[in-house]
Amino acid sequence: MPAESLLDIKKQKVEAVLGELKSTDAATSAAAGRRLLHEAHRYALPVKDYLRLAVDTAGTQFSDLNGYEMSLSYLNLPVRDDFKAGVVLQAASDTFQTYPGTRALFPPVIDDMLYWTTRINQIERIEDMLAVSRVISGPELLFTVVDDDGSEYKSFTVPEMGRIPVRSIRTHESTVRMFKHGSAIRTSYEFNRRARLDMLTPFAARVARELELSKIGACITSIINGDNSNYAGAAPTVSQSSYNTPVGVAATNGTLSYKHLLYWLVQRAKSMVPVDTVIGNYDALYQWMGLFQPTITGFVSQAQEVADASGFQLQKPNIFPGPVKFVVASAAPAGKLIGITRAETIEELREAGGDVAEEDRAILNQTITYVRSEVTGYRLLFKDTRYIFDYTS
Repeated sequence: MPAESLLDIKKQKVEAVLGELKSTDAATSAAAGRRLLHEAHRYALPVKDYLRLAVDTAGTQFSDLNGYEMSLSYLNLPVRDDFKAGVVLQAASDTFQTYPGTRALFPPVIDDMLYWTTRINQIERIEDMLAVSRVISGPELLFTVVDDDGSEYKSFTVPEMGRIPVRSIRTHESTVRMFKHGSAIRTSYEFNRRARLDMLTPFAARVARELELSKIGACITSIINGDNSNYAGAAPTVSQSSYNTPVGVAATNGTLSYKHLLYWLVQRAKSMVPVDTVIGNYDALYQWMGLFQPTITGFVSQAQEVADASGFQLQKPNIFPGPVKFVVASAAPAGKLIGITRAETIEELREAGGDVAEEDRAILNQTITYVRSEVTGYRLLFKDTRYIFDYTS
């Protein structure tokens, strides 16, 4: 069922949205927590974003906060110690134990606690590969495919009364396969009663990293092999040694050659799909870093010698849209670089409400479960914006 419009969310006082979560009756609090979860998922939003839109902070002493931040204050759910303000993190543990409905906010509170405690910085990040990431409300999505007619591909001067070139976008009855990624940490009643929440930091960090790695693996599989839409097949591959003749030097198999790599990048730009992002594994990262090893020969380039002698300066060409960024991904194939035009290659679709069952159980049981899971799918936007450079042959 499609999600309802976000414009239908009515701002209310925090007491109206969350008041029953603080009921001393455990059953009432738990029921309120489940209603909060389902209300957020009805709009295809995580609880954190739903509270930002649903809680009205205007005219209160918390007017400088957003709705989610005001909700944490109202429920006494701090995400870090602030002794100057008299706030201790242990208060959050007490809230989760006293009012079971508040466990609907357990995952975002742990996420925020993780941020303040470690300021975690993932080495492998899927956002560096994506053109866009958006939320959908169902497990599958009908989508449009750009069907470019080669004769209509380029813009050009249109004569008077002439025909304007048209690119067509056609709807195909294709679906994007969705897969669930993630894991969870379940804490016992005794742990929550006696332990501080920040003891979960190393475990939460591991869960977050494993989730990211799983998503990256699915994304790279789609980039290399194509999605299931029958629109785009596997990405083409070129071997480094195939450029030996135009480059004028033979490449060593297994060693990344700067001249061959540069020639490949120029050819991609010549094809009107310049590579701005290169994806490779950690061994490829080592090869890439080796390209920057300094060499001192005592000579300058021919262009520089001419400039020094005559004052005639040649400007370095700049045909690329910007620096070519290397993105490391352990899921990338060995000995290969995946070159993409990032803004035109792949889209991430995230299903809203995929973990509602786990959250419900966390509210109803004596245990508290920290779930980090996402249901995602990946679809290619254009089929000609990815190319593989194989430096092993």
